[in-house]
Amino acid sequence: LVVSLATTAALSGCGSTDDGPAARDAAETTISDEPNLEITAPDDPASDDAGYDDAGYDDAGYDDTEDYDPGPDDTGAFDTGADVTASPSVDDSAGRDDVDCSAEGLGSSAETDFTVARYVVDGRLGAVCFGDDDPVLLDAWTTLVTITPPLQLTDLALFGGFTGSSGGDEETLAFVNSTDDSGELFQMSINLGTFHDDENQAKLTVAHEFSHVFTATPLQLDRSDEAFQDCSTYLAAEGCYLADSLMYRWIEQFWGDWIDQIDPEADASVADGEERCSLDPGFFGPYAASSPEEDFAESFSAFVFGVEASTGAQQRKLDFMAAQPGLVEFRDRADAAGWSPIANEFDPCG
Repeated sequence: LVVSLATTAALSGCGSTDDGPAARDAAETTISDEPNLEITAPDDPASDDAGYDDAGYDDAGYDDTEDYDPGPDDTGAFDTGADVTASPSVDDSAGRDDVDCSAEGLGSSAETDFTVARYVVDGRLGAVCFGDDDPVLLDAWTTLVTITPPLQLTDLALFGGFTGSSGGDEETLAFVNSTDDSGELFQMSINLGTFHDDENQAKLTVAHEFSHVFTATPLQLDRSDEAFQDCSTYLAAEGCYLADSLMYRWIEQFWGDWIDQIDPEADASVADGEERCSLDPGFFGPYAASSPEEDFAESFSAFVFGVEASTGAQQRKLDFMAAQPGLVEFRDRADAAGWSPIANEFDPCG
């Protein structure tokens, strides 16, 4: 998650760094035990032009007179059946030997100085494996487990805290990366120096980052050599999105010709999305406009915490989320915790 230091009212984003054992922002979590996820999506395809017509939206709310259809409500899609009252899970004795918890393995650099990391084992926060424990890291974990169905936490292997990672006019609030080439396990890292600066921003950041996990599992993204050679959907830095994946459906629905402008190998930034943001009212801020992955993540964070859409195009993205029962589960958990709604303070687009 990256935010512009000049426009911190844009409440979330996602940062990446090239350091570490695997490319940053590849994120992944298993959302379903089904071998092939069935993703529901709105029937209205994205137009070929860059923008959306917001003529049907007024200040009173979203006007759905255009007969928006979110698609069938397939209760099997992304549905873990988790108890929304589940409490945080910590086991200080739990460890694992399949990940590198050294400073180098975590991705420490001059810009990103890791101070603490803990194992995550079977969805539980485990033993400290690097540095000294920090209560801020525990606060971040509590935020994550409050909104996340427990079974979806099992793809995390490391949960770390860092300081720094400020580059120029932008600052990294958090990031996610895979810990192996197969994308089976992931590391989530939180900027401990900024986490308590803004309570709402912290919550949005955690939701944003975890979306990078569940949209990049092997059930969503093919990392094989063959996929890199022959991808018929969208080739991201980490692999090829499956035809029935959430992200490819998102790209088909909302990105249109914008997708041709994206370099999947480039790090996302606020600056990269400013022009698209100025032209398209569907984005939740310029960082969302930097790539389809960041667009999904910003929209997901808004959806989870009941952020009210400020344009009809934004509402269509929230409606896409509402058509996915597994995504609704996150929203229900946030609501049960009394954490929604959060005001829409994303930088306006369009």
